[in-house]
Amino acid sequence: MIRREVAIVGIGQTAYGKALPGTAWDLAIEAILAALADAGLEPADVDGMCRFAPPFEPVSEPMLVRALGIPELRFFAESPLGGEALGAVIAHAAAAVMTGLARVVVVYRALSQSKGGRFGRADAGAPRGGPPAADVVVAEEDNRSFAWPYGLMSPGQLFALWARRYAIVNGLTDEDLTRALGSIAITQRAYANANPSALMRDRTMTWEDYRAARMISEPLRLFDLCLENDGACAYVITSAAMARSLRADPVHVLSATQTISPYREPMGIYVTGELLELFPPATADRLFADAGVTRSDIDVAQFYDATSYMPLRSLESYGFVADGQAWRHVTEAGTGPDSPLPVNTHGGHLSEAYLHGMNGVLEAVRQLRGTAVNQVRGASVALVGAPAGSATILAR
Repeated sequence: MIRREVAIVGIGQTAYGKALPGTAWDLAIEAILAALADAGLEPADVDGMCRFAPPFEPVSEPMLVRALGIPELRFFAESPLGGEALGAVIAHAAAAVMTGLARVVVVYRALSQSKGGRFGRADAGAPRGGPPAADVVVAEEDNRSFAWPYGLMSPGQLFALWARRYAIVNGLTDEDLTRALGSIAITQRAYANANPSALMRDRTMTWEDYRAARMISEPLRLFDLCLENDGACAYVITSAAMARSLRADPVHVLSATQTISPYREPMGIYVTGELLELFPPATADRLFADAGVTRSDIDVAQFYDATSYMPLRSLESYGFVADGQAWRHVTEAGTGPDSPLPVNTHGGHLSEAYLHGMNGVLEAVRQLRGTAVNQVRGASVALVGAPAGSATILAR
């Protein structure tokens, strides 16, 4: 069991921007050096690395070992499926430290969409140069042969289908859904306005702004979708004992989950059971049981928000709100600093930056250290959650 055996002892990030100078490699180096400096460590202290698997993460371990002058990596691992890696990379890093395979593990994510493909493009995965060879099998996890012919080609289109399904199942009117999604988007923009690192720090949003935004894939408007940007994040994991020797405020890992079952891949369309299930209930129960906490112990949550629908449904999938009631919860109680559960206090993917959930981990650490710009008073336990069973619970 991971609970309090390891801790995050350093965090680092680059600036976030639509088009930053340098490559993803440059950004990864900057974020990692910042995280090590925050921990009081040097590159020579690093003997482990965890990252998202290609094609999501373009910066490899050999690139960083050479650039940073790391003498030797004794452990390195990668996790596939994009946002599904959020809980996996922290679990792998924790396992490596706990078993003695590594002493200091760096987890990183670097993204330079301005110099490559943007995730929101419908043609981002389209085959080039004609049909694939006869011996090439399209991965089942992509669902492309079942989705692309029907216009479900980009993440925004897929998430729009989920949001519409949610409204139909729970009897929401178009106005009900608009109020729910808009409440999330506007609250997160307000968080970002106070965050000097956020892309949207200087751009306020009113209800008039939100409603006037163009429809991208009905019922999702422009401000319901995450940003496309460049940037990098990193954090350092070591043993709890070593962490205490490095700083007075280490953030301990209580639990981390990852899971895959048939047709439950991220952004899946044709799944077993109900399309609305964003996070398997059994996995959520395991996440809290392993951490030794209950839902009521969580002071702040950083939910993966590729769209505004995802935090909405996450409140239900993680068990904070009854199924079918999150739309009412966010419109009446909200997710702001004075709500029962503040959510995405950095602005999230919608208004800070999109880093596959990694910037949510950094925000959780800041909240537990007491250094966040939108500090939740007395925050001692934080949840960072992604779809499809990938999450972690942290505590000071």
